[in-house]
Amino acid sequence: MFIEFIGGFGGSLVLGSFFEHSIHKYLLHSTPKFLKNNKYVKGMWETHSVSHHGHYLPDDHYTQDDTNKEEVLAFSWYHGPLIISISSLFVYGITFFIPSNLFIVLGASIAFTLYYIAYEGLHAIMHVPKKWVWMHNTSFMRWLNRHHYQHHIDPRTNLNVIIPIADYVLGTKRRITPEQRVIADRVAQ
Repeated sequence: MFIEFIGGFGGSLVLGSFFEHSIHKYLLHSTPKFLKNNKYVKGMWETHSVSHHGHYLPDDHYTQDDTNKEEVLAFSWYHGPLIISISSLFVYGITFFIPSNLFIVLGASIAFTLYYIAYEGLHAIMHVPKKWVWMHNTSFMRWLNRHHYQHHIDPRTNLNVIIPIADYVLGTKRRITPEQRVIADRVAQ
């Protein structure tokens, strides 16, 4: 039971990286034609690609200021439960014939929930660092922020905000130049 739970939890953190990458790429940036007219998907795309990337530019407006303080950083309240449920159902489907699959699915559901909370929380810390100075100045957050800053320079790259496993595996990981790194560190202060 414990091994299945841990396996479901750990495996779903990795799987979560691929889910995040796919959602970010195919729903938030380059929506497939067959989904472009879907009101739900179109709303997600407009909120992210148009509004978020339009107001949090890779310059002095990357972090929250007077020009973008009213802009939304997070998904709508119903996106999180929906993403977590669909991801958990996916794991349930692929483990259906495993006798103790409920422990795997429980571990997966907890992992997806924590992954989503981390996504929303850490993304907010990147764009509103003045509220979270104590955490934003850690080496992990500086590294993660530089990774995300590159995504704002080129939205086709660094599609993972939290765990960039899929970026490395799928070839979308890009490093920022030393000049961009200086800017990313400066605007994040």
